[in-house]
Amino acid sequence: MGKIVTIASQKGGVGKTTTALNFSYSLSRLGERVLLIDADPQGGMSIATNIRKKTKKGLVDYLAGKCQLKEVAFYTKEKKMAIMGIGTVDPDSVQQLEDWARNGALSRALQHIAKYFDYIVIDAPAGLGSLSVALLGASQGVLLASQCRALSLKTLPKMLSLISWIQKNSNPELSLEGIILTMHNRDNETENAMFQEISTAFPDDLFFSEFIANDPAFELASLRSIPVGMLKTGKSAARNYFQLAIEYKEREMLLAQSKGEEDDVDSGLF
Repeated sequence: MGKIVTIASQKGGVGKTTTALNFSYSLSRLGERVLLIDADPQGGMSIATNIRKKTKKGLVDYLAGKCQLKEVAFYTKEKKMAIMGIGTVDPDSVQQLEDWARNGALSRALQHIAKYFDYIVIDAPAGLGSLSVALLGASQGVLLASQCRALSLKTLPKMLSLISWIQKNSNPELSLEGIILTMHNRDNETENAMFQEISTAFPDDLFFSEFIANDPAFELASLRSIPVGMLKTGKSAARNYFQLAIEYKEREMLLAQSKGEEDDVDSGLF
């Protein structure tokens, strides 16, 4: 069964959807079979990928039993990454989605879909609502997106508290796999000083060492509804997410080793 990873944030506008898309694309470039799911009723991912060009149906319709997985999950040209949009969204369907989240139907559906992929990457709604709680309750991993700005960084403790609560009360398998700093300007002394000050309050390895630069290529890629790595002029920006994916895989390997899940090194290569 594939691993379900939720990309979350307490505050909106911090590059969460951009991170979900480009992180998923980078994992697929590393050879992983990835399904990216838009689970935010605002439909940011559906817009960012133009998935509605293929179908207006999506997660909501799949949960309602109105379609099969192959009708809403479409592979990209490279056939390693698939995308599922949010689907039909109106006040009634949003309420229904939250009901499915509360009664466990959403979690069961995600676990079923995970059989067909190496990773399910979920673009969750910003904030601490019932839908975000349910998505974290169904996930094995969570990545937090945050800007190196005061308001964004100061919201992290609330999100960390929620994750801790979920680990203790409903999903002990949930792992906080790190915080990704987005839209970062390395030449901004204020941002650097703020990060140095606030990061001292967190464990050393909580933040990924790979920061995502504030690069205009992301805006151009968004306009074209593609990952930045597909832009001829976006290679530098794409390198951030590719290195992030590599760092993520390294962290997974180290975590598996710490749990005693590594392969038997004494058994030889063959």
